[in-house]
Amino acid sequence: MRSQRPLLSEGWYLMSVTDLEIELARVRDPGRRDEVSGAEALSVAQALRYRDAGNLPDARGRSLRLVLEADDDALSLKRLRFEPDYHDPPTWRRSGSKPVNVVPLVTGASEARRDPEAVWWEQPDVADLENEWRETGMVAGVRVPEGYRGFVLKTVASLSAAGAAITVESIVASLSRWLTPGQVAEIRAALERANG
Repeated sequence: MRSQRPLLSEGWYLMSVTDLEIELARVRDPGRRDEVSGAEALSVAQALRYRDAGNLPDARGRSLRLVLEADDDALSLKRLRFEPDYHDPPTWRRSGSKPVNVVPLVTGASEARRDPEAVWWEQPDVADLENEWRETGMVAGVRVPEGYRGFVLKTVASLSAAGAAITVESIVASLSRWLTPGQVAEIRAALERANG
């Protein structure tokens, strides 16, 4: 019997989309042995060095993935342990850079606690913000156009959990970590018009 790598766990990995699919299939079926991925576990220091060098896909199409267990803790708080500056603008991006891909790992315990009917605005860290927005059109003092509230409310919840200031600039900086520059420019323009 050949030895198997440990199953995917919380932490940084260098993976392609195919590697991720293989690893997630192994989590769902730990006895699975038919495919081997090229996923490579990285320390926090290694991952941040790779990111700061541009997070460019390597010759095997691998880029950074941060696997976080989806349990009672907010993913945004967990992410701070692995990427303390993730709300800052991604100054490391350059042509060909990939955004850091966060993979919420659902385990049997976290799946049992999850409400399959819950929608994003009912999530504990966002529900109060959604209520505030419905009453005032604003969240934490920032006027939020309806079409962008999903992006903005989740970002405000994450910034608040990190103890960061809530401004148009901090929201846009945080969003720029995972949205394309065009999407960020669109949201920035909408927020600036609304808060002119």
